[in-house]
Amino acid sequence: MTGGKKSAASKVKAQKTKVKTADQWMEEGEEFAARFHFDKALNCFQNALKLEPTDTVLMDTIGEILLEMGDLEQAKSYFFKSIQTNPEESASAYMNLGQLVGGDDAVRCYNKGIEIMERELHRLVSNGAASTSVPKPLSTKDAGLTDEQELEEDYEDEEEQDPVADIKQQICSACCSLAELYLTDQCFDDNAETECEKNLLKAIECSPYSPEPYSLMASMKISQVKNQEATEYLTKSYGLWENADVDERPEFDYRYSIALLFIELAQNRVAVDILEQLVNEQDNIAEVWYTLGVVYNNLKEPLSAQECLSTAKDLLKISKEKDPELEDQISTLLTNVNEQVSLLPPASSDEEEDDQVVNDDDDDEEDEEMDD
Repeated sequence: MTGGKKSAASKVKAQKTKVKTADQWMEEGEEFAARFHFDKALNCFQNALKLEPTDTVLMDTIGEILLEMGDLEQAKSYFFKSIQTNPEESASAYMNLGQLVGGDDAVRCYNKGIEIMERELHRLVSNGAASTSVPKPLSTKDAGLTDEQELEEDYEDEEEQDPVADIKQQICSACCSLAELYLTDQCFDDNAETECEKNLLKAIECSPYSPEPYSLMASMKISQVKNQEATEYLTKSYGLWENADVDERPEFDYRYSIALLFIELAQNRVAVDILEQLVNEQDNIAEVWYTLGVVYNNLKEPLSAQECLSTAKDLLKISKEKDPELEDQISTLLTNVNEQVSLLPPASSDEEEDDQVVNDDDDDEEDEEMDD
């Protein structure tokens, strides 16, 4: 009897237990991924794939989660599986795979991904979407708007998402990835310069307000020793985000790379503006402080250079990761800068100018009082 009761209870429990659908597994996986619990998210999406074994979106998602977890080989296998299941469906599978394989294989992956995206763009336009839509420029702070008005505008922007503009932005990013490949791994190809420029011009056409294609074009012009053209492209790129809201600016590393390009083009004052912004955002990176010190030294401002280099040296002392090469560079330049500072008059020219301004203001006030 006891065994019979247990068996009946087990049956009731089993009946109450619902088997999850693929959509439920996917929803749960998305929630875990949003909280950066990638191992749990991976398990959910793999369970969903067991129920929908030909779903290439699931394969791509699993591959991207594996990329986040650092398992590149497993990620590659899922992107391959997605492409084998439906070679004409997933542009993202080709783009992700291109980042993992490199060389000629990467070129073929990127070109195929762009082909699929352009086909999707053509479909959208054929179905009545506006072909002239382009991604919007980065937003800047409008002093005339209240915080509530700005939030309302942000909400309206989200509501007005344009599929044509979205796919154009994706094509722009893909063309930039391909162009970057021709600037690096494939730079010795006979047609490298031609292909690089062709893809960057296509990227600019698709998304004229995106900074990346202009900065990559500047890099290409530098490699061609066409520094004037490089400066024009780089200035255009910087102008697209120079006054952007903090949360709209490009990533930290990208902006640092732009500062380095400006330094290479001897545009040191612009480089200072970018680097000062970076150290204000994140003040614990020795390399950025060192670079700022280099630029101030280029501008013959030894006091500012000394402050930046000393900060870089102090940060290296407390850093867990040692960088002997950077440490040597900082020490060498700091020694030189310290000598320059020692040759300055007791009061720096800046301080003298400030004192003069204060004295002039005091004199003006005294004159006004006497007139009264």
